[in-house]
Amino acid sequence: MAKGDKSDTPQKQDTKCFMELLRVYFRSYCEKSTIHCVRYLYDPQLHNLERLIWCLLLSVSIALSWFFYLMLSERFVSQKLQTVVHDPQYPVFLVEFPAVGICTDNRINWSQLQAAKSEFLPANASLELVESFTTLVARLETLRFGSFSVGLSELDDDNLEAVNFINITTLAMFLTLSCQDIMVLNSCQWRSTTFDCCEYFVMEKTEFGFCLVFNSDFSPRSKEIKKREGSQFYPRHNAKAGQGTGLNFDLLLNESFKRPNSLATDKVYIMIKKPDQMSNVVYSMTQNTETYVTVRPDLTWTDETTRSIPPERRNCLFVDEQLELDPADSAKKYGKPFQLTNCLNRCHESYLIQLCNCSLPIFFLHNQKVKECTATSLRCIARHNDIFSYDKRREEDALFSATKPGMTCSCLVNCYLLDYYTATTTLPLSAKRIPKDPQQKLFRVDVHYQVETTPLYRTSLEFTTIDLIANLGGIFGLCLGASMVSAFELIYYLTVGFGMHLYDNSYYGVLHRKMKIKWRAFKSYLKNEVTHLADHQVHPSQKDQTTNKIRHPHHHQRNAW
Repeated sequence: MAKGDKSDTPQKQDTKCFMELLRVYFRSYCEKSTIHCVRYLYDPQLHNLERLIWCLLLSVSIALSWFFYLMLSERFVSQKLQTVVHDPQYPVFLVEFPAVGICTDNRINWSQLQAAKSEFLPANASLELVESFTTLVARLETLRFGSFSVGLSELDDDNLEAVNFINITTLAMFLTLSCQDIMVLNSCQWRSTTFDCCEYFVMEKTEFGFCLVFNSDFSPRSKEIKKREGSQFYPRHNAKAGQGTGLNFDLLLNESFKRPNSLATDKVYIMIKKPDQMSNVVYSMTQNTETYVTVRPDLTWTDETTRSIPPERRNCLFVDEQLELDPADSAKKYGKPFQLTNCLNRCHESYLIQLCNCSLPIFFLHNQKVKECTATSLRCIARHNDIFSYDKRREEDALFSATKPGMTCSCLVNCYLLDYYTATTTLPLSAKRIPKDPQQKLFRVDVHYQVETTPLYRTSLEFTTIDLIANLGGIFGLCLGASMVSAFELIYYLTVGFGMHLYDNSYYGVLHRKMKIKWRAFKSYLKNEVTHLADHQVHPSQKDQTTNKIRHPHHHQRNAW
């Protein structure tokens, strides 16, 4: 029993020693802590009631800090976007001047019909074939994607199968009105300087058909102009605003271009679009008028802090976020920016392929994966014209009593978004300016900027990581008077400081002795030794064997427990 008393006494002293060390260390931290109220928890000069009051105040402060932290974390996780004015006086000369497209309502030059017959028909063509070819040309005069004015019943009566061998794209390009046909020589001016109209008005594809486009940046010929003049000078920029400061030109249409009893009108359409955009909406201009087209650029860029948000939530795509194109895709050579800018055009083509099993390069880029539409495909285009004429959103069917068919395109804009807001003003020409020949129709056009500066908008996260850290610092400073140094101080006192305190008071030696005692007790448990069974006699040889060997569980020995 004496040995048992000696073994029990150090254990009680060791436990008391550890608790005493812990109490002293906690008092030392309370005296030195930079967190408010903590030093009052162990102040020997205060009454217990006062310590309780300060303890309650500290608990309330911690609870408030935790409540405010939950509010901030919820705001941070929601990741709301905000758009602010980054620069209210952003100069317009830093923005590319829009591309200006000119499209006539009549899509063919009827005076070129005989030349087209010689070009596309065999020398010994029958009268029936010539008549079918003439009918096909007549149908092309109003052919445009989404607004094909020829009805399906009329096309059913046409013998389109006889001219199915003719390439429609090549025929439309051959018969289209060229720059020399409609542009008035020496009438084109850029920033009050005259230039050659047909040198810079390039024939390009749009969803309206082939149109003359100024300041474009995606067709092969426009890229040649860009290479010749330099990428810093083309597409062109303009620093002035007001009438006569941008692009001015005159158009002259002749009645000889139209087919007798033609369904096409004498209107001319103007298209304002981005230089790298393939197609956009058009605005009509009537004959013998002067049209002023006022353009106001609108620029919005989304900063890099929004990359953590899915594109569907921020409603835009960065250029490097787009998927790689298929090697056979028609837009592969134009790159990712072109794919994003012309997403609607590519979506429209997919609907044409889906419904008619062909693509028409008059309106789209040449797609080598599908066949081109033939003359008989015009029936399919007319049959689904109601679908091709309408772009719809996924959610709009819930707001209309009658569901309208259309093309649903989930297209996201570029995170560097440039839009041109356009307004037109049309005035009649004076009698002196109207052509004397009644067969001729004059159009005067003036495209200019509305203002010399425009607001630059920036879209970013409403609450970023930096905002979260700053707000948390303010909240903990307000409620607890704590800072980041206080947090590091607490971590230090709980880890390194406490360990050094135990080392300075030689506690690790005591802990080592206690661990040795526990380890011997554990080994004794495994060896099946029980010291308090004094009446059990063991032979000395067996005692040595028991001391040196651990009892195997399969040995049939008497259980001493």
